[in-house]
Amino acid sequence: MKNKIMKQNLLVLLSIIILSTMLMGCQPKAALQPVRYGGQLYPEEFLLSGDPEIWSKYGITVEHTLFSSGTENNQALISGAVDINIGSDSKTVSLFSAIPDDAVIIAVSQRGDRYSTMIKKGAAYKSWYDLKGKKIGIRLGTGAEQVVRRYLQNVGDLKWEDFEWINLKIEDMTAALADGSIEAFTAWEPTPAMAEAQGVGEVMMSYGDVALTPVFIQTTKKYASEHHDELVAFLAAHYEKLEMIQNDPQKAAEIAAKAASASGTEVSPDVFETIFKRVDFSLEIDQSTLDSLNDTAQFLLDLGEIKALPKYTVDASFLKEAKKLYESK
Repeated sequence: MKNKIMKQNLLVLLSIIILSTMLMGCQPKAALQPVRYGGQLYPEEFLLSGDPEIWSKYGITVEHTLFSSGTENNQALISGAVDINIGSDSKTVSLFSAIPDDAVIIAVSQRGDRYSTMIKKGAAYKSWYDLKGKKIGIRLGTGAEQVVRRYLQNVGDLKWEDFEWINLKIEDMTAALADGSIEAFTAWEPTPAMAEAQGVGEVMMSYGDVALTPVFIQTTKKYASEHHDELVAFLAAHYEKLEMIQNDPQKAAEIAAKAASASGTEVSPDVFETIFKRVDFSLEIDQSTLDSLNDTAQFLLDLGEIKALPKYTVDASFLKEAKKLYESK
């Protein structure tokens, strides 16, 4: 009798443990905390800004701020005003030079033919050799200057001093090309595509084979250690963005153009569609992007713009999980 009671009590205890375990498994997952994202005026950023459902599909709310410069964007991450930011290769070098022990790269946003040299539509110029002695528009101190300097360094028999450089604001370049103030300009997207769409300019050359100039997505080690699920959901949404760019660039362009217009920047959908087809928006952190980042750092060191080559921390684990989450939807 005593053994029978003990068996019954044991069965009851086991039942309670099993039921408790099942109930614990049924508990809803804690809601994801809002993410503060420091973006920039890039085409894919306008797409994200214009389609918040990309975020909500993964249960995340994003406070998406579009900064006008990478310097401001970096400062926002350093000061804690944002949790995640985006930065070109040169700005990534600056970030890791400033906070080498805190920053971490978690994905890539774009790479490839981000910069182009534009000549007037119908002009006879075929290469930089034809432009020797000519007035060339450029924004000094930017990635545009870097890619041109690196190209000239590579060819070897052209020098920076062979050209007359006109330091122009990016928004003034197309008009200057149209009125003949300059013979060419080098700029990053969307300005080249806008010059094309307006019938003013055409591409003389792009620089994906000179320097990939990747744009990286970055956070801090502290945030990464405390917000694993938020980062995975955030990057899964970026895979959603990438799918639209690759499979339906027209739709992506329409959303981006509408968002740009709402922010006071008028860019036609055709311009965004051209960019979405020209530039590589893959997210993976591969060796080519890291090599390009190191090349940029060495170039900046040679120019005296940084004092030492920074060391980078890269964590691709969030992106790997994000891809699985994206594929499961």
